[in-house]
Amino acid sequence: MKIYDVIIIGAGPAGLTAAIYCGRAKLSTKLIEQSQPGGQVNLTEEVENFPGVFKTSSKNLIDIILKQVNDLDKVEMEEFKEVSDIKYDNNNFEVRGQSLDGKDFSSKSKALIIASGAQPKKLGLKGEEDFTGKGVSYCAVCDAPFFKDKDVVLIGGGDTAIDEALYLAKFARKVKVIHRRDALRASGILQERIKSNPQIELILDSVAVEILGKKTVEKIRVRNVKTNKETEVDCNGVFIFVGYSPNTKFLEGLLELNEEKYIITNEEMATAKKGIFACGDCRKRPFRQIVTACAEGAIAAHSAEQYLSQNNV
Repeated sequence: MKIYDVIIIGAGPAGLTAAIYCGRAKLSTKLIEQSQPGGQVNLTEEVENFPGVFKTSSKNLIDIILKQVNDLDKVEMEEFKEVSDIKYDNNNFEVRGQSLDGKDFSSKSKALIIASGAQPKKLGLKGEEDFTGKGVSYCAVCDAPFFKDKDVVLIGGGDTAIDEALYLAKFARKVKVIHRRDALRASGILQERIKSNPQIELILDSVAVEILGKKTVEKIRVRNVKTNKETEVDCNGVFIFVGYSPNTKFLEGLLELNEEKYIITNEEMATAKKGIFACGDCRKRPFRQIVTACAEGAIAAHSAEQYLSQNNV
């Protein structure tokens, strides 16, 4: 079995950037992705805050990054392969898992970069699981066209949530945004846009209690946190954007994770386990943007290169 210098798990912005830097450093590199390249960027319609790029579609940005990766002869990429566990033996890491067709796979390397990302967090509301795919969604870009000229509710108040609300407003008749605080957490420019959009209504100081309906979503029960009064809001869909959960289950017992299961690293993206580095949304960090993920990917690749050269691995 070939032993690579580096295996990178995850092909979002962090993993793709790490692959570019590893490839340019002439490290034999394998990039493993459980679905398709892009990660959470695939759930975004437009990117307008990436330095040097005035405004572009998420697909276009990822396509350009992929061209950079594919231009490197030292980088191999395999899609639709999900990692299940990692073993360490004889100074090498063995990454194991299953491909989409159920076949087992195994690859070995001298160093690892974990860029496995995160997935949308569920609220655990009564009715949420029952109506997932029947009106409950975690991706406006994926599902907004199904709600053309209909009324929808969106739960959340951060940048991602408000971005999604603005996108939903292109399709839906009305978008009602439920947020538990008296003010949104989104950036100023996004708040200006949402407040000037007549199709979007804010329901602040409120939390969702239950999603109701027969075969599909018909309404959502909401409770005001100040008065405790509950009301029912008619809607055809509920979009939930309340943060993310890291894809790190396969690392439990191998790496140090915090209470929320994010990977803990130092400034060099090094974990407590020698030879393993982490970057992107799976890592504990205060700010989650494409630009910060790319920066971390570059640092992780540099640190992996230093580790391999200093330890003569």
